[in-house]
Amino acid sequence: MNPKLFIGIFALAFMAIFVLQNMDVVSVNFLIWSIEASRVIIYLSLFLIGFGIGWLAKSFKRR
Repeated sequence: MNPKLFIGIFALAFMAIFVLQNMDVVSVNFLIWSIEASRVIIYLSLFLIGFGIGWLAKSFKRR
């Protein structure tokens, strides 16, 4: 098994366990924005944003 794939699956499983244990509704304030949402939505959104930024950085590095 590819080590990168193994690390990715492990990170995804760890994130899923973490998210399922933190399902409370919280308020997030950033500069002028304020949002109230479940931690699940916030954590998954941040995870996907981080994944996207990492993927973009890797694709720019190849060029």
